[in-house]
Amino acid sequence: MDTADLYTDGGYIPKDAYNDQSFFNTTVLPLLGAGREGDLCEWLKKNGLIAKEQKCLNTECLASEKMQWHRARVIDKFNWVCLDCKKKLPARHASFFADFKCELGYALKVINGWCKNLPLSDVGGEGRTKVNVAKRIYTACAQVAEWQLKKIVGDFKLGGTEIVVIVDVFPEGNMSLEVPATSHNNNFSKRVLCMADTGHVPVRVWASLLEGSNKENHKIVEMVKNRVIPGSTIVTNDLLFPLLHSLPGLGDVISTEALMNLDSNNDQKSLKNLQTIWADTVEACIQLQDMSTTNAEQHLYELQWRQMFKPTAFQSIIKQIVEYTSYHNPLYAPLPSIWPSN
Repeated sequence: MDTADLYTDGGYIPKDAYNDQSFFNTTVLPLLGAGREGDLCEWLKKNGLIAKEQKCLNTECLASEKMQWHRARVIDKFNWVCLDCKKKLPARHASFFADFKCELGYALKVINGWCKNLPLSDVGGEGRTKVNVAKRIYTACAQVAEWQLKKIVGDFKLGGTEIVVIVDVFPEGNMSLEVPATSHNNNFSKRVLCMADTGHVPVRVWASLLEGSNKENHKIVEMVKNRVIPGSTIVTNDLLFPLLHSLPGLGDVISTEALMNLDSNNDQKSLKNLQTIWADTVEACIQLQDMSTTNAEQHLYELQWRQMFKPTAFQSIIKQIVEYTSYHNPLYAPLPSIWPSN
């Protein structure tokens, strides 16, 4: 089975068989109705989100048989029971859902909301308790996304021969030209280096916080050298152009000003294309201005994860949750960070 294949009533499906909305609506949502808790649990089992079997954890129990799956008057409607000592375990024991005090169906709805980057207010439901649970699920999804990005750090090489990589810095580059003047009173204290690989659809973005002001421009050069594949064509703002135009190994380095001068009839086509490419990234850069450095970095992880997995976001996070939950081997070396060391 492919790492992003999922199970439906018709068997396993390839990761590209459904877009996000149709997959959740056609496969998951019908399982969330009243009376279908058993079907939902079976779907969760088949996809590895909850255990398919359990052994009794009672050290004094001599039972050799596995625990039995039973209907119960509990939130999940089912649990595991040892027929010998009568010890019980929740259906969600040792799973991603173990610490969330909510229905399994509600948790899946919140995960789907996280995939779509919906505000918590849109998915939390009524009551402070559910809103707090939704917030914790969002945080857990973000942790899985960060873990996944660290695991595939090698995939963050950008560009290639004749592929355009756009390099800019928020807020002083071209990314903030269309930001409303009233936004944060233009007090953007956190600078963000952003690189967009146009060889992917949707465009794949890599972003990193910069400390301080222009004193970090030498780090920008190093980040571009480390992230961009030789032979790539660079499009960058006029401030970075002098730093990047003579970097060895790159293809052409073009300033956005020179690019816009090529537009016919002064239609600003190039500028509009850049604004479209950077739209989600600019929104994220504005949002992180009010965050701590740690939360801002986490926010950028989420941005990059969604850029990479957007076509199959729900399917992808489900499979990654399974992999993340099973990742318990302490002998594994620490995963590399996609963030440059200071």
